[in-house]
Amino acid sequence: MTAAVDHLVNLRDVAGLPLTGGGLTASGVLYRSDAPHVGDSLPTHVASWPPSTVVDLRSKKERERTGFDWDKGTVVHALPLHDAAAPGDVRPPDLTALYLTTLETKASRAAHVLQIAAAAAGPVLVHCTAGKDRTGVMVAALLLAAGVEPAAVREDYLATTANMELLRRRWKAKGPRLAPAIRLPRSWLTTSPEAIDEVIGHLLSWPGGVHGWFTDAGATETDLRSWRRRLTRPDGS
Repeated sequence: MTAAVDHLVNLRDVAGLPLTGGGLTASGVLYRSDAPHVGDSLPTHVASWPPSTVVDLRSKKERERTGFDWDKGTVVHALPLHDAAAPGDVRPPDLTALYLTTLETKASRAAHVLQIAAAAAGPVLVHCTAGKDRTGVMVAALLLAAGVEPAAVREDYLATTANMELLRRRWKAKGPRLAPAIRLPRSWLTTSPEAIDEVIGHLLSWPGGVHGWFTDAGATETDLRSWRRRLTRPDGS
């Protein structure tokens, strides 16, 4: 019998990432994770919990599986990003195509997430089911918009690889009613350097760079300046 894994296994603060112009990302501003479940223990490795704002990128069906509700002090934005990225399809996914389709079809949704993050008063948690694909694309865009070095954005995405086996155990322990099917192709449970490179390249090569991509999608220059001020510090404190 698989022991329960009653905690977020892919949760991290994106603090301490280097900026292209010097400085680091600040702590306690942007978290990323897998989906919470009823009965989870409180995390102790982030600066502040619970987050003040949650951006949930999952579909309605995925949200209903876990039955988890945040306390009333946390503002939750349910903003499905791309349902085809939800783990559960028995076919091996083409992650590069999946990520680029997300950027091409959900840019306005990404701009909305940036606006929420820029205006939040405390820590913002962005998550989907695994915290890998939808979260990976969204967090990469947010980090690039704040001026994080592209190589650091890539490494942050790839850091999820180390958590995938524990995530598989977590899903199995929670049972098929509450989680994606267990017999998934391995590619659902791994990261892709090639796919994240395409995401970064797509955003940086856009006319006006990643800021041009976000403004074309509906964000304003004020939103982008506010977001950069929130996430960055000269010393990363």
